Amino acid sequence: MIKNIVFDIGNVLVDFRWRALMDELQLAQETRKIFERTVFRSPWWGELDHGIYEEAEILKNFREDNKEHLEEFNLVWDHRDKLVEPYAYAVDWIVQLKEAGLKVYLLSNYPREVFALHTECGNFPFLDKVDGKVISGFVKKIKPNADIYEHLLKEYSLCADECVFIDDREENIGTARKLGMKGIVFVSYEQACEELTRLLQN
Repeated sequence: MIKNIVFDIGNVLVDFRWRALMDELQLAQETRKIFERTVFRSPWWGELDHGIYEEAEILKNFREDNKEHLEEFNLVWDHRDKLVEPYAYAVDWIVQLKEAGLKVYLLSNYPREVFALHTECGNFPFLDKVDGKVISGFVKKIKPNADIYEHLLKEYSLCADECVFIDDREENIGTARKLGMKGIVFVSYEQACEELTRLLQN
């Protein structure tokens, strides 16, 4: 029996809108392409998520990799509070699940300092609705490695076979399933809701 719904945050409950932010900052098209590779899809962003290194160390690497576009990088970083925006459905979805008697948790790869900033900015209006959370930058574990899932299960005394994990990455869902959780690869709110409804009815 399903008792717990576990959500990823980025691109599931909030829009990770780095492309839109670069549009708003009116960066040149070529610079945007560079930043896609050297910032947002860079291994250094993964290290930010992982939380092993301090943010200041990672920023040195970002700036070294983008020294020809340093002014633009600093502009983007100065506006990192606008990197995410909650989806309109996020709070209601969680509230509906809670009203149905389910527990709701968060399991997300997210840089520690950026998560704290986005919390302060009100980018996570659902945060006070959930029953618990495990954020990679704080526990220094990262999806799709099994240890961060195991941390969640142990921290909140959850049984894997009573959990459904919703994440936008196939590899992250793959790990959840290997550990005995049900999994939904998030494509859209409507699709995920339909799949979740079917799982809850079984």
